[in-house]
Amino acid sequence: MRKILLLGLLTLLAASGSAQSHWPQLTVRDLRGRTHPLTAYAAERGVTLFVVWKTCCPNNIEMIDELHQVWSASDRDRWPVRVVLVSLDDQRTASRVRPLVSANGWGWEVIMDRNGDMARTYNIIMPPQWVACDPTGRELFRSKVTNGSLDAAIYYRELINTLKSQKP
Repeated sequence: MRKILLLGLLTLLAASGSAQSHWPQLTVRDLRGRTHPLTAYAAERGVTLFVVWKTCCPNNIEMIDELHQVWSASDRDRWPVRVVLVSLDDQRTASRVRPLVSANGWGWEVIMDRNGDMARTYNIIMPPQWVACDPTGRELFRSKVTNGSLDAAIYYRELINTLKSQKP
C-alpha cells in the first residue's frame, strides 16, 4: 500500500513539474509607468518575441522598422508572433521612446527596462537582440548581433523555421 501511495505521489509531482512556468518572476513597466508581471505579456498561442533595443542607436530603429514590415507581411494566423519591444533607455533618454514608437507606427506593446533587470535575466549585453519564448516561458529562439546590427528579415525567417520544427 505504501509503495502504491509513494508511486502515486511521485507521478503527481512529475506531472505538475512538467506543466510549470518557465517565466522569470519579473515585474516590468509599460510606457505609462504601470507595473505588470512579465507573464502578462505571454502569448496565449504561438510565441512572444521580446525585441530589446535603445533609441540612441539608429541600427536598432532600422531593425525594428524592418521587423515591422516583415511581421506585417507574415501569416500571423498560422505562425502567431506577439512582438513586445523592450526599451533599455535610461532616465535621460526614456522620454524619446513613446514619440518614436508613435511616429513609426509600431503598434506593439512596449516595456521600459530602465534598470536592465530584464536584460540581465535574459543575458542581453548589447541591443538589438531578440528572445522568443513559448506560452510557458521556455526560450525557443535567440538572435545574434553582428557589428551592432541585426538583419530582421533573416532572423524572422529563422524564428518561423524554428516554430515549424516545433510543430507536431
